[in-house]
Amino acid sequence: MFDHARAAGLPMLGGSDVFIYHAGIRVRAHFWVAGRPSSEAYSHDIPAPDTPITDTPVETSFEGGFATSKTIVILPGFTEFCEKYSAEILRFHNQGYNVLTIDWPGQGQSGHLGKDPLAVHCDDFANHLGALDAVMDVVGLGGHDMVLFGHSMGGHLALRYAALCGDRVRGVILSAPMMAPPVMPVWLVRFASAVLKGMGLARSHPPFHRVLSLNFVRHFRLDNVLTRDPKGYEEQFIWFDDAPELRRSGPTIGWVNAAYSSTALYTLNPVWLETLAVPVLALVAGDERVVFGPATDMALLYIDDLERVDFPNARHELTRELPEVTGRLWLHVDAFLDRIDWGYI
Repeated sequence: MFDHARAAGLPMLGGSDVFIYHAGIRVRAHFWVAGRPSSEAYSHDIPAPDTPITDTPVETSFEGGFATSKTIVILPGFTEFCEKYSAEILRFHNQGYNVLTIDWPGQGQSGHLGKDPLAVHCDDFANHLGALDAVMDVVGLGGHDMVLFGHSMGGHLALRYAALCGDRVRGVILSAPMMAPPVMPVWLVRFASAVLKGMGLARSHPPFHRVLSLNFVRHFRLDNVLTRDPKGYEEQFIWFDDAPELRRSGPTIGWVNAAYSSTALYTLNPVWLETLAVPVLALVAGDERVVFGPATDMALLYIDDLERVDFPNARHELTRELPEVTGRLWLHVDAFLDRIDWGYI
């Protein structure tokens, strides 16, 4: 599997896939236990929708506990999937961490929920957090401490999950976080999307949305919004040559409403932000055009235990940027992890 990706030199996921059902929706995650060799186990039996989560079969290599209690949880961004983070997963695993990542409901192998097979749908971001919590319990991390690494939408969800978990989350790393989506004002987008939802269009793309062909979007252009590095840009699309079902493009109206409602209640809410009691490393792109940069600047001011690192001229995909960006980024990530107080180690 993933012959094209292997030929391109992309690292493979080294742990095991886990499938559960949460709220009637199939959810796929990937877990690589520290100290275990690569199993490259991509195929597992998928439980029936009415199977209780506690009875869901889990890959047997998880039995017997973990060599370390230090776990990194990678929370992907909008439209993303586990394989995209194979390099980051390998890096953390080689440093001695358990690594868990997830295909959010409606993304990757967690199934299509939108009317269009490429549309990403969500009714409420609470469903994403519930799915993550269910995965944690199934793989045996329910009582473990962890550090969350969230990119874009995953950064937004990382902050929300940290608030729910209290002391279990020992730190949060934000990569180009979505404190607010790019279109403003928030109140107008929430109102318009609520009206369209009321018309029965929740699972449809917003009006005038156009899905571009994969052949068009996969080729590097100097004015792209993701990265200045051609290699980092193009690698993200190679996975679709082997697994086209992983691709998503564009939100549904329901996702838009869920995202703007969540940002208004949480990451644009100074009172809520001030309650966060966890160390946060925020990696911020200087040339940000995917999420609303001014919202990021405002929100980070209200997080008490914050280290902010700016990358001038860098774009949204910081871990796929030019080498001078990625080199500096990983130095800051490693230093942040070295300072984490895991409590019991």
